[in-house]
Amino acid sequence: MKRIATLLALVAALAICVAGNAAEPTKDPSSNPTETIRSFYRWYVTELIANRDPMNNRTELKRFATDRLLKQIDKMKKGPDGLDGDYFVAAQDFDNLWAKNITVSNVAIHGTKATADVLLEGATPDMRRRLKLNLLTEGGTWKVDKVQGTE
Repeated sequence: MKRIATLLALVAALAICVAGNAAEPTKDPSSNPTETIRSFYRWYVTELIANRDPMNNRTELKRFATDRLLKQIDKMKKGPDGLDGDYFVAAQDFDNLWAKNITVSNVAIHGTKATADVLLEGATPDMRRRLKLNLLTEGGTWKVDKVQGTE
């Protein structure tokens, strides 16, 4: 009887240790503005690096950007002045390092709206991009609704 109790105690202790060392669940990229922004820019810049136009992948874009913003960008493209550069990075060029150097700060959430500052750090100071983002919840997930370059 004593052996069974000892064996059960060891099994319980082992189960607790295994559960405590279990991998942390993957964060849902749409669960908060910071994760949405990081996931979006990692994907977006990786597409640019691979010489693919992320604007052509509407399915993926819709995961990260509001329908309203995508319609607004389409309208700007067709306008008399077109788009002067890439809307999401507020630049005409990009730096490969941006995919790994994304800093999100000053996140402020007000109900279903949020704002955040984003820094995409490049190889040189002139390849640094500072952005101000507005996000909204759409379909229960955080999505980018506006991007402004701040420098």
